[in-house]
Amino acid sequence: MSTRGKSGGAAPSGEPPDHGSDPNLRPVSDAMLAVFLAALAIALVLGYLFLNKLVDISRQEDCMLSRSRNCAAIELPSDR
Repeated sequence: MSTRGKSGGAAPSGEPPDHGSDPNLRPVSDAMLAVFLAALAIALVLGYLFLNKLVDISRQEDCMLSRSRNCAAIELPSDR
C-alpha cells in the first residue's frame, strides 16, 4: 500500500504549507477586523431593541384581542 492520499499527492508531513514568504502578512487587516466587530456589535444591539419592540407589540395585541379595557402601557414614575 502507498502513503498517498485520495487526491494523489504525498501524505501530509505534519508541517503547515508555506503560503507566502512574508511572515507579517495577515489575511485580514486590523482596521477591517475593527470595522467588522463594530458592525457586529451594532447589529446585535439593534436586533435586541427590535426584538423588545416586537414583544411589546405582541403583548399589547394579546391584551386587545382578549377585549380588556386597560391595555395602555402603565408608566411608573422614574423617581422611585
